[in-house]
Amino acid sequence: MLEQFTSWLLGLLKQLFADLWEFISDALLGILDVIITAFVTLVSAIPVPDFLGTGLGSVFAQLDSGVLWLVTQAGVPQGLAVLGLGYAFRLLRKFLTLFQW
Repeated sequence: MLEQFTSWLLGLLKQLFADLWEFISDALLGILDVIITAFVTLVSAIPVPDFLGTGLGSVFAQLDSGVLWLVTQAGVPQGLAVLGLGYAFRLLRKFLTLFQW
């Protein structure tokens, strides 16, 4: 009888700690959700500058034809694309590792 009571009590304590762990992990996920939502709201509230709103195509379209040829031959559009991809990769790596590196 005493052995059954102690095993029941031990099972009750194990279930209590398992439920407490679930509660804590759910609370942490809720807090993380609020933080991420606030971050997204802040980032979306940043206004886009006028010269970036239309893209780099409009900037290159305003160049003189001779300058545009020189810029194209120098590979500036491809270089800007590589820089943009590198920056995007760096930001993605930072987010995926939770700003560890």
